[in-house]
Amino acid sequence: MSAYILIENEEGETWIDSYSIRDLPFEIGPGAFKGLGGTILGTASRLMMLRVEQEIDLPLHRAAPGVAISLLGKITVRGSTGSTVILNPGDLLKIETKVRGAWAIANSNDEEAYLALISMPPHS
Repeated sequence: MSAYILIENEEGETWIDSYSIRDLPFEIGPGAFKGLGGTILGTASRLMMLRVEQEIDLPLHRAAPGVAISLLGKITVRGSTGSTVILNPGDLLKIETKVRGAWAIANSNDEEAYLALISMPPHS
């Protein structure tokens, strides 16, 4: 996957350079979530990127309303009823939960995977 960054200097000149999402500072989750790392992109309060380590199957946990977009690798998402979908790069998952909706994320491949999460305020 290609990633790029648009940079501006103090004079207002901009340029585009290559960017590695693998170099972002991912905070590693605790306990069973140790293979899941997240990072906030810039000062965004609703956009987060998750790095899902290889060969990991996380337990069910709360899902916030929003959109998940697979960026790299294959990620298996499971609902609490056992329904599953495999997200390939570019696939989108709309998350419509209200209070306690849960999902589980797994990466059964031998390479890490990346998922962008855009949280949305819940509907009233």
